[in-house]
Amino acid sequence: MSFNATFPVGLAVNWQAPSGITIPNAQLKSWLLDTGSLTERVQSSSKHFALELIGQQTQVPHDNELSLLHANGETSYQAREILLCGDHTPWVFARSIIPQAFVDSELSNLGREPLGKRLFNDTRFIRSAFQVCQVSASQFGISSNQTLWGRRSLFTLDNYSMIVAEVFLPDSPAYSHLATSEKEREQHL
Repeated sequence: MSFNATFPVGLAVNWQAPSGITIPNAQLKSWLLDTGSLTERVQSSSKHFALELIGQQTQVPHDNELSLLHANGETSYQAREILLCGDHTPWVFARSIIPQAFVDSELSNLGREPLGKRLFNDTRFIRSAFQVCQVSASQFGISSNQTLWGRRSLFTLDNYSMIVAEVFLPDSPAYSHLATSEKEREQHL
C-alpha cells in the first residue's frame, strides 16, 4: 500500500460517539477505543517502528475541529500530520490540531518525536472520550475501496485543548480480522 496524499491531508469528515455506530468486530473496536498510547501499541506490534512527518504548519482548523476545540480565545493553531509505520508500512495516519501556545511551550521542538510520547508521559494532560469516523481510503491517495476507521479525542492542559485524530490505514493490524475472514471465505469456495 502506498500513501499518496500531500500535506495538509485534513480530516473534514463526520465524527460521532462510538455508542452511535456499530463497530463491526472486537479486533477493530480494541484498536479504536484503546485509551493507551497508540504509538506504544504500534511499536509493540511491530519489529520496526518509524514515524514519518508529512508536515506541520500554521493552519485554520476545519469547522468540525473548531467546534470540538471550543477555542477559548486561541486563534492560532498548527496542523501536524504524520504516519506511524510498523515494519516499514504505514499503519496509521494521524492529524493533530495544536494550539500555538503548546507549540511554543509544552510541545516545542517536537520534530520527528511522537506526540504521544510527550502526552502520555505528562499526567497534566487530560484526555476526552473518543469520537469515531469512517472514511474512504481514496482520501489518502490509496487505490482501494476499503472503508477506513478513525478516532479522535481532545487532550486538555489548563485552558488549552488539542485534537489528536488517528485513522487506521489498510495494512494496520486493526483490520487483521479482514485478512483472516477473506482467507476463510476463499477456502470455502
